[in-house]
Amino acid sequence: MTVDTATAVASLQSANDINSLKSAIEQALFLDATPGDDRQKLRAARTRLRKLLGEESAAAAAAAASGPPEKSPWAKDSYDVAEFESLADTYEKLNWRIISKPGGATVKPPEYYTLYAHHKQATEGDNSGERPMWAEKGGIDFEGREKWDAWEALKGMDTMAAKEAFVKAYYEFPAKALYKDTRG
Repeated sequence: MTVDTATAVASLQSANDINSLKSAIEQALFLDATPGDDRQKLRAARTRLRKLLGEESAAAAAAAASGPPEKSPWAKDSYDVAEFESLADTYEKLNWRIISKPGGATVKPPEYYTLYAHHKQATEGDNSGERPMWAEKGGIDFEGREKWDAWEALKGMDTMAAKEAFVKAYYEFPAKALYKDTRG
């Protein structure tokens, strides 16, 4: 089957996954013999294919390396919503890991913001404030934005559901989110 130049170039540019890109490159190999824009498009398609293959292998390696998610040593079969008040008093005092952001800003692990959001939703209801942008010292307020985004994601959740989710999240987040796990 012979393919004209315009069709070969169009298939190179429209290919968006590994298999279609491989097929388009095979059909357009004749473009390699002639210098010009069309040969550059073939080379660009080869580069895209290498990048897609690299991303696919990196994703597979990451999935294999990560293994099953870490289970919390405090996880239970069922949770008591009555624990909400006592747990709400302690979650901020836990020894949370710190994650560095650009410009010297720091944030806590995502598990902290999950707990924060459920606590706020259970005690104050839907978030009605504006999303923070700037910290007091200048620069972006990463901490405030993380808190606001997590709380905003729970909009519409009722109080009891938020309390239940808080208690469950408290016991089930992995110990690696803390420097020292003192939840016991």
